[in-house]
Amino acid sequence: MAAVQKSQLTTCGDPSESVQGLDESLLKRESAEEDGSSDRHSLVLRDSEVFTSDHSKPTVLHQLMATIVVGLAQVDAGAAIGYAAVTLPQLTDQSSDDLHFNTLESALFGSLMFVGALLGSLTVSVPMVRLGQRVTLLLSLPISLASWIILATAPTNWVVLLVRFFQGITMSSIFNSSSTYVAELSHSIIRGRLMSTLDLSRQMGILVAYALGSSNLTWRKVALTCGFVNTVIPFVCLLYLPNSPRWLATQGYTDRAHKSLIFFRGPNYDVHKEMEDIRDELEKTTNGGGNILDQLRQIRNPLILRYLIIMSLVLFFMHFNGIIVVPTYIVVIINNADISISSYLCAVITGIIRVVGVFFYICIIDRIDRKPLFAMTCIVCSLCMIGLGIYFFDQDHDRSFHDQNWLPVVCLAVYSFFTLSPTVNLLRSELFPSSVRSTVVPILYTLFFIGAFTALQSFPYILTAFGSYGAFWISSGFSVFLAVLVVATVPETRGKTLEEITELQIARRRSKMKKVLVGENAGS
Repeated sequence: MAAVQKSQLTTCGDPSESVQGLDESLLKRESAEEDGSSDRHSLVLRDSEVFTSDHSKPTVLHQLMATIVVGLAQVDAGAAIGYAAVTLPQLTDQSSDDLHFNTLESALFGSLMFVGALLGSLTVSVPMVRLGQRVTLLLSLPISLASWIILATAPTNWVVLLVRFFQGITMSSIFNSSSTYVAELSHSIIRGRLMSTLDLSRQMGILVAYALGSSNLTWRKVALTCGFVNTVIPFVCLLYLPNSPRWLATQGYTDRAHKSLIFFRGPNYDVHKEMEDIRDELEKTTNGGGNILDQLRQIRNPLILRYLIIMSLVLFFMHFNGIIVVPTYIVVIINNADISISSYLCAVITGIIRVVGVFFYICIIDRIDRKPLFAMTCIVCSLCMIGLGIYFFDQDHDRSFHDQNWLPVVCLAVYSFFTLSPTVNLLRSELFPSSVRSTVVPILYTLFFIGAFTALQSFPYILTAFGSYGAFWISSGFSVFLAVLVVATVPETRGKTLEEITELQIARRRSKMKKVLVGENAGS
């Protein structure tokens, strides 16, 4: 028992004393083996294993709790996305006694939110840098609740459209701040799963909107329900969470950053090494990233600028593979497919499949390298779009597949299961150092929402110009383009801390510059 007590005491002491305590435990275990004392051998062995586990691995509970709280805010953002798809039929019903839209207003109802999101991404970096991601979320959630209430009581069409614009601003703020917050608080061994949990939450929000819209509730009651259910709980819970340790470090609050790390890693985990890595990374940058101007100056660094351009292309063009078009136009697509299944039922089913698919990604994303996973997803999505294109091409010509009503449903179901969002969202946060992340992520989200708005607005025109089959085949081509772009240009990041990823990028750049200099010297 003396060995057990000694080992337990060393877990909270100085690191050198901990190592000494471990050595003593091992020596006593060897002595027990020589004496044939199997009971004592087991006890000391179990004790040393517990000591090693407690000291080398962080606790997950607080990280998971924080992610779930932030995920509830993402549910609200997802509900805002899914709201238009299932309530637009009510708003376009000309026989309704309530408000009803014309063609232009119907288009704006779906797309104005992304215009607001574009504006939100351009401005959200100010509170994220100055106040932190958690406080930004605390400011966004009451505004979101107010927008839902105003939407539910809107007296005129223009008020509804104006609210959708402001919903886009709050949605963008929630997207930016929540993804950055979780990326900066999570440990490298579970960062992929925690980031994917945010995607799961957003898909659940879309599903909630689909389910409520498919019920007997009016569009006003759906708005009111979404507002109160999705905003109050995360707001209250966020009050009890600390700020991101990496954001605190960029602001010079070293002691608070240390306490925040202890909160998220657990009291038995040695946070000194991780804290030292954070400080080292900040010292290697020109400035600490304490304000927006510092971060904008650092973005001009060729290494950061390179990945900013690459991820901007990914986030813009990913919408053209159907990732935003399919959820938004799912009812229209099913109706055009001329199948006997209810389009609203299909919308709910695909929403459920998306949730299951993201949960699947949570289980595997930290076990498979990011690049192969992304490439596999793009290939599957491309094949699904090809299948949809074949079905609609046949529908316009030979109608050989007229009795194969299952084909478009299966293609949409498989496409919904395999989603690019978890891997893209993870790479967006991993590829950039902490000193610029609060500015870079909003810039990338700006391109993300520009792509979403462009894809949604252009989809009806693409349908007119190329037909349904042409639109889906074009989407298939964009999936292949995205796979090639990421595999060819993005480094592998799985299993590395955010600081290790930054250090690896710097080392690679130095190696390339050294080869160039050697080549020039050899030529001269």
